[in-house]
Amino acid sequence: MSSASAAAGRDAGTTDAVETVRRYVIELYNHGNVGLVDEICADPMARHSSDGVINLSRAEQTDRITKDLAANSPQFTIVSLFGDDTHACLTWNAERRTNGETLCGIEIFEVHDGVITDVWNSNYFKGTWK
Repeated sequence: MSSASAAAGRDAGTTDAVETVRRYVIELYNHGNVGLVDEICADPMARHSSDGVINLSRAEQTDRITKDLAANSPQFTIVSLFGDDTHACLTWNAERRTNGETLCGIEIFEVHDGVITDVWNSNYFKGTWK
């Protein structure tokens, strides 16, 4: 099936995972549109790490992001972003504009009906992906 045919077969109200994650990075973080949490993050949203799972309400997610934006003023660059209607894999570089520190990371997102339900994070690394 061609991508045009596949796109035509989607429900008009659904958004694929890749587009949702792109909005999360660009609109929410880079443009500071924290209100977008209410539209694209589940309540709660599960954040998985090697230490366990933390379920954050939308209010907690908004607070976490607001504090990060204020403390670090991060600017993200998408290195790669791919997936399907349910999962997206994101690699990113970021600069903390408050101190010039650069970080990179990789995250896997699970998305249902345009809403991020889960994200798996590795530890972040100093520097950028080459």
